[in-house]
Formats: sequence, structure tokens, C-alpha cells
Amino acid sequence: MEKIQKIQLTKGSFTNEEAKEVLFNLINTKINFHNLKNFSSDIRSGTADEAGLKRVIELTEAKATIDQIISYATKENLKIKIDTDILITIE
Repeated sequence: MEKIQKIQLTKGSFTNEEAKEVLFNLINTKINFHNLKNFSSDIRSGTADEAGLKRVIELTEAKATIDQIISYATKENLKIKIDTDILITIE
């Protein structure tokens, strides 16, 4: 097996509502992951998962940016094209 695998997650043109749904579902899943990880860390050790909390802030900012892009596309009657690849590296 190769040490680096590239997997195409999303590719295509979407209506603005579809794009919002796809992208927000991805981001919300990651936000929930980090929130649960932080909760678990707090329960087990009484300390926050600082890296996870920072990532939640970054993802929330990304979500706001995506919302602005989609609002602009909607206002201008444009569609959204999304291409998402995931690189998986075996270390």
C-alpha cells in the first residue's frame, strides 16, 4: 500500500442550498468531534483540550466565511462548485 492516499470526497456544482448543506455538515461534524474530545478531556483530567478549542474557533470562522460566499452567490444568482480531496498519509 502506498504511504499517501488521495481520496476525492466532493466534486461538482451545487445549488447554493446544497453547497451550504454539504459544507456545513462537514464543518459541524468536525466541530462536534472537537467539542466531544474537549468534554472528554475535561471529565477525565479536569483540563480543556486547548488544541481542540482552537480548532473549533477556526472552524466556526470558516463556517462564517462559507456563509458569506454562499450569500454572495445567491445574491448574484450563481452556483457553487466544490472540489474536496483528502490526503491520508501513513506515518
